[in-house]
Amino acid sequence: MLTIGLFPNTKKQSISTVLGWIVQYFKERNVNVVLPEEAALELKCTHLAGKMECVKNDITFGITLGGDGTLLHTAREIAPFGIPVCGVNMGNLGFLTEIEVPDLNIALDRLLGGDYYIEERLMLDALVIRNGSPIYISPALNDVVVAKGGFSRMIKLKLFIDEELTADYPADGLIIATSTGSTGYSLSSGGPIINPELKVIVITPICPHTLHSRALVISENAEIKVRMQAAHDDIVLTVDGQTVYNLLPDDTVVVRRSPFRARFIRFTGKSYYEKLRTKLRRGDQHASG
Repeated sequence: MLTIGLFPNTKKQSISTVLGWIVQYFKERNVNVVLPEEAALELKCTHLAGKMECVKNDITFGITLGGDGTLLHTAREIAPFGIPVCGVNMGNLGFLTEIEVPDLNIALDRLLGGDYYIEERLMLDALVIRNGSPIYISPALNDVVVAKGGFSRMIKLKLFIDEELTADYPADGLIIATSTGSTGYSLSSGGPIINPELKVIVITPICPHTLHSRALVISENAEIKVRMQAAHDDIVLTVDGQTVYNLLPDDTVVVRRSPFRARFIRFTGKSYYEKLRTKLRRGDQHASG
């Protein structure tokens, strides 16, 4: 019997209504449903609660209810278990999510009917090295960002690719993104859009204080090191725009390909370029509104 893990963003408007509909849909089809314990308690669905470690071990696939942030967080959590995930968009753009709320019935029918395919996405690991030892590690699906804090001066960053000094950046920061993340922070900082079928890494400086800084596109197999040069300690590492870690001036951030892949459930019928056109146009409308 199938077991579906539901991963809701409990802060989204109408989340209880949509979640209730999905739970009822699966109940009528004799499909088991489980929610992470914290979300189940908050949404008063304690009969569906499961410990997160049990959820990750028991589910056939996951469904997120929220926006891209919810999908990114969940994908990082379940990628080591090889579990595919599908996102229901309850946010604005929902560039990574696959299902819009009005299409839920048709999409879930296709899901249970096996009418889908699995798309694997490159993930990264970010390590913080301090005094020669790793002290922090985090997976990333979209991007790893080293940047100045809210009120500090610019920082100087030394970029090494496969141990070779590649660039010195006087800048506000540096974005190291997968092709999946190329449509996020990297894009808004002037980086290129990269089809996720290309397993590459794009490095984009943030507000570089030079006329000669450009984004770099490199192999997924490359190892990247970023060394900070600053007289202050207001420097932060962010992962997928969510995880924040405070850095010290002499820290080194190492970014390399993760041994795991994120596995997204996709339905045939929409190409990447159609989604790119429609979603980014929606983003323009939100910006102008």
